[in-house]
Amino acid sequence: MHTVKNILHRFNKLPWFYKAGAVLVLVGVVWGGTHLFKSSPATSTATSETHVRIASVASLSDQSGPLPVTGKVTSVSKASILAVSSGEIVSLSRKLGDRVVAGSVIASFENSGQRAAVLQAQGAYEGAQAALAKISGSTAQNSGLSSAQAAQAAQSAATSARSALQSAYATLDDSVRTKADAQFSNPQSINPQLNLTVPDGQIVIDVQSQRVGLDTAIEVVAGLGTGPDSAIDADIATAISKAQTVRAFLDDLVEAANKAVASPNVSASTIAAYQASVGAARAAVLASMSSLTSAKSTYSSAVSAAAVAENSAGTGIDNDIASAQAQVKSALGTLNAAQSNLEKTIIRAPISGTIVSLGITRGGYVAAFTPVAQISNPGALEIETYVTSDDAKTIVVGGKAVIDGSTDGVITSIAPALDPTIGKIQVKIGITGDRTTVTDGDTVTVTLARSTGNGKTTGKNTIAIPIAAAKITPAGPVVFTVEAGTLVPHAVTFGAIVGGQVTITNGLSADMTIVTDARGLTEGQKVIVDTD
Repeated sequence: MHTVKNILHRFNKLPWFYKAGAVLVLVGVVWGGTHLFKSSPATSTATSETHVRIASVASLSDQSGPLPVTGKVTSVSKASILAVSSGEIVSLSRKLGDRVVAGSVIASFENSGQRAAVLQAQGAYEGAQAALAKISGSTAQNSGLSSAQAAQAAQSAATSARSALQSAYATLDDSVRTKADAQFSNPQSINPQLNLTVPDGQIVIDVQSQRVGLDTAIEVVAGLGTGPDSAIDADIATAISKAQTVRAFLDDLVEAANKAVASPNVSASTIAAYQASVGAARAAVLASMSSLTSAKSTYSSAVSAAAVAENSAGTGIDNDIASAQAQVKSALGTLNAAQSNLEKTIIRAPISGTIVSLGITRGGYVAAFTPVAQISNPGALEIETYVTSDDAKTIVVGGKAVIDGSTDGVITSIAPALDPTIGKIQVKIGITGDRTTVTDGDTVTVTLARSTGNGKTTGKNTIAIPIAAAKITPAGPVVFTVEAGTLVPHAVTFGAIVGGQVTITNGLSADMTIVTDARGLTEGQKVIVDTD
């Protein structure tokens, strides 16, 4: 007690700044001790431990479980429609999503020329039938009259053919020198230049080179039909050939106009006017070709009928009837050809189903062999997928499948060989459950039941483990084993990944025991192995 009093006495005699320093030292000692006592329990708390599970590579690579794959829903009954003609779509009677029956009309091209050709061919056919009926009932008394009538009909047909030739010249001249030449500079020179700006340089070269020879072709047509009647057939054939040359030129010019872009020299409205003008020119040329074909057929039939009638007056009826029958067949062939050309301008549904794709619009120009529509039958869907050759050995036709985890299915076919484009085997799955759960074109997940499990490995000792059992590191993928409670990494090489499994091509053997889930683990980490 005396010592404490002496210490306090001496402390009181100290200067104030010594007293203040001593107090601060005392406070620091008290705070540090308190903090030390409060922290010591935390340091004594045990660090949380990581639990892992391990399994043999052989058991993880067991292929007896379900095989998860990804497949695409397709229609068993599906048809793609290509345009077999070219031209402007003037009628569109169906829309995307409509249900159609086989043979129903979806759309049609501008076909006034084809319809006129059918009408004319129908008339020639009916005329040939009438001539046959008349020949069959003729007698020696009326054969002379029949011959005169037939000769007059042949003369009328010759006059009509000459008119068709003159009309063809006028049409070709207007289509090229009036409508088409509006898009050129120096069109009738040896170096015509297209005024339009077209990104496709090849089409520009084509139309410019084609234009050079058209004046000569038109002048050839101008001179046709001035010779004897015997030359009419050859004249019409020549005119049709020249018209085909003009048509090919106009086809390319239509394509160039459709691809043209506006420029300071040619506005968008001017391009639209060119498109309409050259389209009309092309339609006029087609109609002219149809008229020439019909005129040729009518003239040939009339001349033949006149020859038959004249022959009947002197040589009898039998040969006349045979010739008339041949004329009926010829006229019928012309009619069928005209109807076929008309049918090419009509887009019909080849099968019953739903329109799932429709790439045309009313007023649009469509080139020949362009895809225009696709029809699918939603009531006949299946799923296509691909598996490795090893996986294909574990499934069989008739095996169960589950689509998107809920819809039942069945394996309907397994390809006997690899698809050379992707190196896998195609598998098709039929849908036995609710078909409304899938839609044509969908991508779905399918689980395929395996027929047998082959224990440790598949194929040529292939090892496949769950993807979760591998960890991707900067040095590459690794798996972990546990040695004395510590994680030890083993480098592996990945192969194909199918579903949740990855094929290991190097670094593992079937007798190794590895951690089943490597996510969040690191090399050298202390772990506890769960024995459950």
